[in-house]
Amino acid sequence: MYYKQLLLILSLSASFFVQAETSSEKQPNVLLIMVDDLRVELGAYGGKHVQSPNIDKLADQGTRFANAYVSVPVCGASRASLFTGMRATKDRFKNYYTSVDKDAPAATTIFEQFKNNGYHTAGYGKIFHQVQDTAAKSWTSKKAWEWRRHARNRGYQLAKNIAEFKATKSGPTTEMFDGPDDAYFDGKLANKAVETLDKLAKSEQPFLLAVGFTKPHLPFNAPKKYWDLYDAEQFVLPESALPIDAPKSAYHQFGELRSYSDTPKAPLPVGDEQARRLVHGYHAAVSYADAQVGKVLDHLESLGLSDDTIVILMGDHGYSLGEHGLWCKHSTFDVATKTPLIIRAPNMPSQQTVEGLVEFIDVFPTLTELAGIATPEQATGISLVKLLGDDSLPARSAVFPRYHSAEAIHTDQYTLTQWFDINNRVRAQMLYDNKNDPDETRNLAVLPKYKSVLNDLSGQLAAHMNTRK
Repeated sequence: MYYKQLLLILSLSASFFVQAETSSEKQPNVLLIMVDDLRVELGAYGGKHVQSPNIDKLADQGTRFANAYVSVPVCGASRASLFTGMRATKDRFKNYYTSVDKDAPAATTIFEQFKNNGYHTAGYGKIFHQVQDTAAKSWTSKKAWEWRRHARNRGYQLAKNIAEFKATKSGPTTEMFDGPDDAYFDGKLANKAVETLDKLAKSEQPFLLAVGFTKPHLPFNAPKKYWDLYDAEQFVLPESALPIDAPKSAYHQFGELRSYSDTPKAPLPVGDEQARRLVHGYHAAVSYADAQVGKVLDHLESLGLSDDTIVILMGDHGYSLGEHGLWCKHSTFDVATKTPLIIRAPNMPSQQTVEGLVEFIDVFPTLTELAGIATPEQATGISLVKLLGDDSLPARSAVFPRYHSAEAIHTDQYTLTQWFDINNRVRAQMLYDNKNDPDETRNLAVLPKYKSVLNDLSGQLAAHMNTRK
């Protein structure tokens, strides 16, 4: 009896000391990096021609998600969905004007949840599209660092472009400026993030620092040295036509691009000369953004914070560079709905690639689990922590992007998009074989032999639409 009591006392004592040691451990910091309009076209994602060494290095140090999909392919709505963990619907998170304060005022953002659990939270650059959206509750200072104020005149540096913008409220789609990185906003943002990390490193309080780079968003402005990394002639322009048998509903006028002074007005297409310049400019802007990411990550390392910090990098959606005859985003094609997602977390393996499907609503519960804090019920995604520990585990069976009247289901094998009328009836649809036709060149929905596939996916999509929250 005596020995049993002694063992019990020793066991309870050991448990107490383990709990005390655990409770005294500092929670991990979080560095969240957004890169606007980022395609899955980086060195880490197989793009051998792309100069993105810093993002590639981060991917090598952590886990690269090869098939991560946004809720809706437009910045305001995508970010609102991501930062609340709530899906976009036909009545919520619909366009780039989206505001969480208006669409879901009772929702708790990722940043608010961390702030309420003892974190210092700071938002710099383009985090929410509406800059001060949820600022009072999301950020410790109750205000985001105002990126638009530091990127006036669309960020143009050349006098002729500034003059044109001031006169017309328009301007060219690209600019090559022979100047320093911090002539443009993202260089200023990287400097601001570095200065803030210096301050945060001196505090015992854990932090969540969100840094939102604006490039490669239009206009494709970047210092000359990044343009010089590429030869315009090296780029092969894609087939500029809709897929075979695709419905007209799949096409849009890429109005965002047409709002620039050097783009022809609809219905004229973009000519090859401009298309090549745009593709060149996009890649220059990607490499410029990559350099700013590297500056922030290198400083995190120099401060000795890397081992104690979760780093997550992502785009807010993909981007079309002429594929299917389209530019910008605003479609359910794979090139617009898929974007990079990379997570490096303390005590997690490196050099991992998750091939399975994941959604951006999964980011919220992943970060809270990694930090050891609760996840609000509104966040309906699934935690990816198990996949960070073992990239061979199964992921989602399907993901569900949407845009306006279009609803999509993407599985490992197929992607089905259906457009609905005001009476909720299907008025157009397209089906692609992701494995045999990854570039989505032929709509299979019109072929009788795919009827059973169509019916199955239609049923899954309808069930999703009826039950999503």
